Amino acid sequence: MKSFKPSIMAFALTALHISAAVAGPPVTVTFKNLGTQTATYTPISNNEAITKANASPTPQVSVIANGTDTYTIQSRISPDYNHANLRYQIGNKECVYLATFVAATGSGASKTPKWNHTATPGGGANCTIKTTKTNPSSYAWSVEITMK
Repeated sequence: MKSFKPSIMAFALTALHISAAVAGPPVTVTFKNLGTQTATYTPISNNEAITKANASPTPQVSVIANGTDTYTIQSRISPDYNHANLRYQIGNKECVYLATFVAATGSGASKTPKWNHTATPGGGANCTIKTTKTNPSSYAWSVEITMK
């Protein structure tokens, strides 16, 4: 039985190493609540749940008026893909944000990075999302999302 434990340990370390090798580029998200009431982070869809699972630290459930929350999201699917799908609510107002990264392989071995983002308001909300930084080498990027 002594050889069994080291085997499990070696497997776990190998799995961690492989997981890190296929992780997509991280996106750092800064959420700013520009409203006068507390904003609530409310993941509903499967993609929003995956985003929450891939976040570090986990987004705060509540962000006070004029408060901010910053976290990083990193997909474990592919080194050429990452997404952040987030939903916040203030009363009846709702904002759904989507930020994606895809590195498409072009001619030869070159890759073409593409960062996209959308903000979808509901209930009279004012929602914005903008890319604040991209790294052409690692493809890591940052977005700022606001809600009012």
